[in-house]
Amino acid sequence: MEGIEKIRDLALKAAKQAGKILLKHYGKVKSIKAKDNLSYVSNVDLESEKCIISAIRKTYPEHDIISEESGRLNKKSDYIWHIDPLDGTHNYINNLPLFGVSIALEYRGKIILGIINLPYFNELYVAEKGKGAFLNGKCIKVSNKKDLKKSFIAVDLVLRHNPEKKIKFLKKLEGHVHDLRVLGSAVAAVAYVARGSADLYLVQQTNSWDISAGFLLIEEAGGKVTGFNGNNWNPYMDNFIASNKILHNGILKVFNKN
Repeated sequence: MEGIEKIRDLALKAAKQAGKILLKHYGKVKSIKAKDNLSYVSNVDLESEKCIISAIRKTYPEHDIISEESGRLNKKSDYIWHIDPLDGTHNYINNLPLFGVSIALEYRGKIILGIINLPYFNELYVAEKGKGAFLNGKCIKVSNKKDLKKSFIAVDLVLRHNPEKKIKFLKKLEGHVHDLRVLGSAVAAVAYVARGSADLYLVQQTNSWDISAGFLLIEEAGGKVTGFNGNNWNPYMDNFIASNKILHNGILKVFNKN
């Protein structure tokens, strides 16, 4: 494996530069286009993505890249970057400050590096496999909540996609959890679980660039991530439970009851 310190430093620099782009244009978006799946892309998404991909390509031209706006740039490498240049685009274009940059690196099927930048709040999250999770250089840990009925959870709930399925999903949670938030930004949700501000994050349908960095962050902060079936996670799955570990078995039982 290549030197992780060099890779980490490059990714950190790219995440910071992309964050500056997001702040520079916040409240001043010039163009917004609808994508086929009823979501939007702005000129800021594209500028941030170009910044990150250019930085990676300059140093590691042989690496694969999977990015929200460009798809997969496939070099058949052992290294695959998962990039979301602006997660929370719909929040961003409506001047809601829950948005961020996510950069993760996969090596031979395992996520080994994850970086999330929430620039509006000046929060930079970093995780390396086996080395812990950090917010602005300080170690973070998941919550120690033990009672599922007192849990505070974040969910992904875009009702324009499969609304009936998602309403059924919400009904399953009824009576089992204390409070629920839909943040409109996966990177914010996973960061809040990793630092203990939320106890669980539940997502039914997502993409690798949304969750790869954040799920490593949660694991390195002492949490647990699986599919709804309890199987080990990988970046290419659709549904996930990310928790403080203590509550994990309880929420799995909720979703696997007949």
